[in-house]
Amino acid sequence: MKHLITFIFVASLLVLGFIALNYIWHWVPIDYTGIVKVFISVLVVIFIGTGLAMVFSAGYSRKKHQQDVGKKD
Repeated sequence: MKHLITFIFVASLLVLGFIALNYIWHWVPIDYTGIVKVFISVLVVIFIGTGLAMVFSAGYSRKKHQQDVGKKD
């Protein structure tokens, strides 16, 4: 699952980067109205969601037999 989330994050990052550069340099003529704005908005939500999923996944992950350091019983 981690690999899928990472793949989706990187793919959305690359697509958003291409869209941003295309907006600046006009490589491919795209009409940035209507459905394209919705598509870009969905990509941004996917990008943010997968980024947050990776951050929280890393924050809650622990090595398999890791002991709590400094915890006194």
